[in-house]
Amino acid sequence: MGKSVVSIVKNPSAPDAARIDEMVNQALEQLGGLGKIVSPGDFVAIKGNFFAPYPPPVIVDRRVVYSFIKALKAAGAGRVVLCEAVSVGTKLGRGQSTDFVLEEMGIREAAQAAGAEVLCLEDDQRVTVPVPGGKNIGEINYPRTLYDCDVLIDLACMKTHAMTLVTLGLKNFQGILDDAQKYYAHRDDFEQKIVDIFKIRKPDLTLIDGLIAMESNGAGEHGVPHPMNLLIASTDVVAADAVATACMGIDDVMLVATTRLAQYDGIGNGDLANIEIVGPPISQVREVFDLPVSYKVPIDRRLTGLYPNVDVRIGGACKQCWGLAAGIARTLSLFKDRNFMLLVGSDPKIPGPLTCDLDNVVVFGDCACAATGKVKELRNRMLLENKGLLAPGCPPYRPASARLEEYLIARGLITRETLEKGNRKAVEKTYAYYKSVDPTWVPKSEQKPRG
Repeated sequence: MGKSVVSIVKNPSAPDAARIDEMVNQALEQLGGLGKIVSPGDFVAIKGNFFAPYPPPVIVDRRVVYSFIKALKAAGAGRVVLCEAVSVGTKLGRGQSTDFVLEEMGIREAAQAAGAEVLCLEDDQRVTVPVPGGKNIGEINYPRTLYDCDVLIDLACMKTHAMTLVTLGLKNFQGILDDAQKYYAHRDDFEQKIVDIFKIRKPDLTLIDGLIAMESNGAGEHGVPHPMNLLIASTDVVAADAVATACMGIDDVMLVATTRLAQYDGIGNGDLANIEIVGPPISQVREVFDLPVSYKVPIDRRLTGLYPNVDVRIGGACKQCWGLAAGIARTLSLFKDRNFMLLVGSDPKIPGPLTCDLDNVVVFGDCACAATGKVKELRNRMLLENKGLLAPGCPPYRPASARLEEYLIARGLITRETLEKGNRKAVEKTYAYYKSVDPTWVPKSEQKPRG
């Protein structure tokens, strides 16, 4: 494999729309121009990152969307379609649709103003495609638009991620899957699933929006904005991810499993020594990001031996269940006047009597919900007496979290109004931040009716 080329454009301060226009064009010109990628009349499909109802840094900046689509049209692209589908968590947890996110964030308006169509992937026809050499997933219900297009673009964000350390060009393609396949494989095989997606088709160009990046416990509303005023572009998605990772202060880019596995499987080049940088070197733009807590402390430090009123019984659990159970335990610990027992993994042990009321037992995840022996006997009691909480799922993420919320509401430990208030606070915080960066942005919900 020859040297991969990655383009970096850095602005000294937060750029306005005109400067973003220049930055996008510069990033593309440093790769030799869009003419090397797009031929006149080409059908271009863009997989963006608009997975949740929050502005940048959670999603790609609408100004980048506008400038990039304008550049594609100027290069002679025919039909241009911007595609996305929200995450399962957004749909089930936040209760928002792809259409809502695209409208509320101004993405649809920006894309259409630049001359593109906008497609919610839930509405696209899908074609079942085998994965050549797939190690985790054997076939994908691939969106027809992304499968049939002449040019495939990966338009990603620069963010940390609690499950995968970072989410960049490779992780962005998780969003092309249907809900069932998105939910499939979030254990220690999640990163391989992501890499397998690219064995069907690799993007012809990856553009990573690092104007406002994200650090800490990303990739959603719990992350922290980290302005970088940066764009990264490459025809090699793995090289783009490797360079972006290094720019985030992670010197060993192979700590990112998607990058390591993608290079191993021949998707692209993640070796920085074999990547040519056009633009400022990594050393001039590199900043040290605060990493997710899941990558800063041992996995058990966030779950076991922490909460006096939460008796955690865990055995044979994968890293994702350890991480998700930590959030459940933290929530249960808030109700200090009650004792809980939390069972996680394929073989949690109950050698003695319960340490709490049956109604306060939480069995979390598919493995615990299928465990045998005393755990099975306990589950049967819970079902027969309609007590406690059985929260299946692999991973036991949004569906299980939703069950937990309903369980706490039914027990009178929390109100639906409290949950909604918390969601509103998250929205207000992220909206206020982005408005301070781009005063021209007005979310759809705050726009006055015309006429």
